Amino acid sequence: MTYKSLFAFTCAVALSLTAAFGQITENPRVEEQSAPYVKIKRVELTDEFTIIYLQFTEKGSLTIPERSPVPLPDFRQIPSPRRQQVPETPRIWLDPETRLYKPGEINMKFKLIKAKDIPTQSRREVTPGEVVDFVAYFEKLSPGIEIFDFYEGRAGEGGQTWNFYGVHIKNPLKKNSKTTSKVAPKAVKPAPKPPLANKPAEKIEEKPTPVEEEFVMIKGTVYDSKTKNPIPAQITYFEKGDSLQFKSSSGNYRIGIDPKSSYDFSVLANGYYGANFSLSPADSSARGSFSRDIYLIPLAVGETIALPNIYFETSKFTLLTESYDELNRLSEMMKENPGIKIRVEGHTDNVGDFDKNLELSANRAASVKKYLTGKGISEDRIEAKGFGATKPLAKNGSEEERKKNRRVEFVITQIKSAE
Repeated sequence: MTYKSLFAFTCAVALSLTAAFGQITENPRVEEQSAPYVKIKRVELTDEFTIIYLQFTEKGSLTIPERSPVPLPDFRQIPSPRRQQVPETPRIWLDPETRLYKPGEINMKFKLIKAKDIPTQSRREVTPGEVVDFVAYFEKLSPGIEIFDFYEGRAGEGGQTWNFYGVHIKNPLKKNSKTTSKVAPKAVKPAPKPPLANKPAEKIEEKPTPVEEEFVMIKGTVYDSKTKNPIPAQITYFEKGDSLQFKSSSGNYRIGIDPKSSYDFSVLANGYYGANFSLSPADSSARGSFSRDIYLIPLAVGETIALPNIYFETSKFTLLTESYDELNRLSEMMKENPGIKIRVEGHTDNVGDFDKNLELSANRAASVKKYLTGKGISEDRIEAKGFGATKPLAKNGSEEERKKNRRVEFVITQIKSAE
């Protein structure tokens, strides 16, 4: 056999192996994932499937502190945080509605066909330390899609989903391929019939077929408000009574949500004061995705942090129930940082009697202090002071400016490290 013949034979064998075993990516890079105890070991593209090899590692029970606002799961099945219980035996499964998506294109989806070594309709018990290798078969990714999202869906009953965002694989666009997506053949419209004599042709209006979105995407980055650098964070969102978590080591996040539901989000990061926000996709004109960057204020001596969701009865210092979520967040921060002392400051606009405004602002600050002490925060860690209209943020020239000046803030006066 000549050298050229041997080379040709080797190339033929290599091509046949590639056709037989498909395009393989070992240990693909994953930008973000929702559960650190599950990893993607391999992705293989065949003529029929996208095959994903995964590994689950059960690390045992996890103690949840009572003050924790949400569970910190290290296993699959966790009850609602309101019950604060840990199941005796963790269980795992793979949601049959799991999909692969091309990032940013929610209509470019690839369904789960079958799974091996893990149930999809029932639950499998796992023991501490057990390692479970399993395989998921999806519709084949279109050539050219070299980054995809593995989206298992929204967890129920407090469970945690296995979501992987930005999975990088080898899937180059094939030569002579004119598209990277699944395209349905266009239907050929029949030629219109000629109109009858003396009868005008009917005008046929084509109505677009409405496409109902299965979910919309909210994405963004959590930043340090001072340095503008991304920071690791934990995003918790509440859906129909269940709390779900997404942990990001890079600060980037991408979460799929039901377009017909409303959500409350809580963002936490070590060394920072957290943030809350709400989102109702159905009330927005945006479709497909939402962008929300979040800036958290670092906990440092001298830092002034606004409490935007504190409400009182008009011209009084009685707290309204709408204030409780914000105050609970502040009390949790102080419990998690026992060395921090703060000064609560009340402020008013310049409308009305100066002395009465000063008294009102002091009483409102005192009401906030009373609420915090009622949550178990020691009185000697909280100072309350009113400033009336002496420290305006705006000029008080309009109602919008006066609204900005009517506020409650807190200043970090001391941070003592734990001994």
